[in-house]
Formats: sequence, C-alpha cells, structure tokens
Amino acid sequence: MIDFNGSKPIYQEIVSFYEDLIDRGALKAGEIMPSVREVAIEEKINPNTVEKAFTILVKEGYLKNIPKKGFFVLERSHPISKEKRLKTAISALLSEGYKAEEIREALSELEEKND
Repeated sequence: MIDFNGSKPIYQEIVSFYEDLIDRGALKAGEIMPSVREVAIEEKINPNTVEKAFTILVKEGYLKNIPKKGFFVLERSHPISKEKRLKTAISALLSEGYKAEEIREALSELEEKND
C-alpha cells in the first residue's frame, strides 16, 4: 500500500513506492505493471497523478511504456546497494510509526539470536 500521509506530493510517494519494489526485486524485469487506471482506482487518486509517477519512473529507467500494452519493469543496470536497502527499510519503519528505540531493540534481539 502506498503511504499518502508523508510530506511528499502523492506522485512522489507513488514513485518511491515502485522504486522500492523494483530495487528490492519484488517486481522483476519484464513484469507488467498494474495499469494507471487500476492504481488510480485502488488508491482512490486521480489517474493523471499515477500517469505522472509512471512517466517519472520511465525517465529514471525503472519502467518502459509500450503503447496499448502498458508499463513494464526494466532490468536495472545498477542494482540497489545494501546500504540503500537498509536505509529504505528503516525509513519505511519510521514512516509507519515505529520509534528509533523500538528498531534498535529489535535489531539487538536479532543480533542475540544470530550469535
């Protein structure tokens, strides 16, 4: 689900959401994206907002638009670094309302289990 409670404009939230899914490999190269209309209906937003976000994703090299077929995920030539994945995950947790201390405690517990 896309978080519209952030400080960024809605189209940027959509861009960030799909960048993260693609960077993490949740959406694979060659997969067709949901249509602009499907995203707009599901998220209850204007289709023009979704179109703007998808156009940005095309310009950034995340998607390819094939007329009358849809948007497709492209192979990423520069996979996301571990550090960026970690920061993205922590940022998502913070935006969901987790406190930094809760994240630290969870990490400590995981470290103890893996030792």
